[in-house]
Amino acid sequence: MNTRIVTHVAPALRQANTGFLVARLAEAMFGRGSLDPFIAGDEFSMAHPVFAPHPHAGFSAVTWMFEDGDGAFTNRDTFSDPRSVQIEPGALHWTAAGRGMVHEEVPTVPGRAAHGMQLFVDLPRTHKQAPPEAHHASARDIPVVPYERARVRVVTGAHGDVRSTLAVPTEVTLLDVLMDASAKVVHRAPATHNALVWVRRGAVKVNDTLVRAHSVARLAPSSEPQREEIHLEAVDPKCELVIMHGRPLGQPVLSHGPFVGASPEELRAYVERYQRGEMGSLVPSFSR
Repeated sequence: MNTRIVTHVAPALRQANTGFLVARLAEAMFGRGSLDPFIAGDEFSMAHPVFAPHPHAGFSAVTWMFEDGDGAFTNRDTFSDPRSVQIEPGALHWTAAGRGMVHEEVPTVPGRAAHGMQLFVDLPRTHKQAPPEAHHASARDIPVVPYERARVRVVTGAHGDVRSTLAVPTEVTLLDVLMDASAKVVHRAPATHNALVWVRRGAVKVNDTLVRAHSVARLAPSSEPQREEIHLEAVDPKCELVIMHGRPLGQPVLSHGPFVGASPEELRAYVERYQRGEMGSLVPSFSR
């Protein structure tokens, strides 16, 4: 058999009272180490500013806008060039915070909802003290692979012979998949990767396991190198889903607020850098 084994299907954690979060991916859904190198993720629909400028260090904050949103985000941070960039529908902005930076992301036009996903992705230890860096792909830069009644956007990583234009510091593949009823797509994810299929709309068979909207299927790594294939078959019309997989880093994940380190000493160093002002500062672009 060449297919990956679906080990768990869990409902994405619903966030009904926040006003902007649609659903959340968390390690608690599948167990310790189950998402590595991903830390967590949120699907959101945000029409008004929520978060004032805040620091990050030791991981990547990845903002990925879906094409069906009306609005865009404005990203500002203390180290990128340019310091401000628009994340429009269909685009991705990957901020590898490294040793630390401050950023702010707000809807570009208040009242116009931006729909997307924010993922927190761990950085390899070799990158946790690196200078911050940003990687951006506009909607037109993201390759599209057409199928009969389906299409796959290759946001990062690769799908078949089609590869994203982005070179990001953690080995991660993100695919945006739209499928109509009975459409079929096959994706190969290395057997060593943790893999997830997050169904946002409709119902899809993932290697013959039915996964409904707002649910996530986990496909665990395998010691059998041939177990790479993820077979998708749309059950409903207009299915929307995300395939995400990455090579596990296998390192400790310790957090303190907006900082993620591989040791207590690393976390303390981030806090001290921030307190000394070495991550920079931003004046908020909005008032509460």
